[in-house]
Amino acid sequence: MKLQLALDTPDLTHELELAGKVAAQVDLIEAGTPLLIREGIRVVRELRRRHRGRPIVADIKVIDAGEPIAELAFAAGATVVTVLGCASDDVIERVVRSAKRYDGHVMADSLSLANIPERARQLRALGVDLLCINRRGFNYTKHNKEERLNELAELVEQIDLPVYLAGGIDVPELTRLRDWPLAGVIVGAAIADASSPIEAAKKMRDILDRK
Repeated sequence: MKLQLALDTPDLTHELELAGKVAAQVDLIEAGTPLLIREGIRVVRELRRRHRGRPIVADIKVIDAGEPIAELAFAAGATVVTVLGCASDDVIERVVRSAKRYDGHVMADSLSLANIPERARQLRALGVDLLCINRRGFNYTKHNKEERLNELAELVEQIDLPVYLAGGIDVPELTRLRDWPLAGVIVGAAIADASSPIEAAKKMRDILDRK
C-alpha cells in the first residue's frame, strides 16, 4: 500500500519544507488543489526538481476542458493528474489522451458521485488508472463510526480500479486500513499538523511496511 503526502495549504514555502522533511517516508507527493490555485503549475515543476525519485500528483480535479489543463501538469513533471469522476466522458477521455503522451496516470476523484462502483467501471473503460475515494464527500448510510468504516470497506471491495482513500486518516486508523485492499492512502493533516511531521510519517511508513 502506497503513502501519498497531500500538500494541502496554499503556503508554498511551508509545503516545500514539509515535503523536504518527510519525502523519504512517502511514496507520492501531491500538490494539493489550494496550493495549485494560489501558486499555479510552478508548484509541480518545483516538486519535480526537488524530488526526482518520487511520483508527483497534481490534484487539479479537472472538470472542464480536460486536455489543455492536464497537458500543463504533465509537461511540468506531474506523474498523476486528478479529474473529477463526475466530469463528462469527453473531458475524461481528453485527460487520458494527455496522460498517454507523457506516460502518466489519471486518478479520478469520487466527489459528487452517486454510484461509485458503477462509475468506477465506466472510468476504467475510459482509461482512468486510479480512483480516489474522498471520505469528505462520501454519503454514509450509517451513523456509528465502526459501522461507517465497515460500510466503506464494503464499498472498496466493489470497485474495479486501484483505490486510494483520502480524508482524515491518522496513525491509529491506518493500523486498520493497512489490511484493506487499497492501493494507497492520502494523508495531509496527520503528518503536516503533527508536533513532529517526520515522526508521524515514519510511524505511518512503519505501519504500512509491517509484515
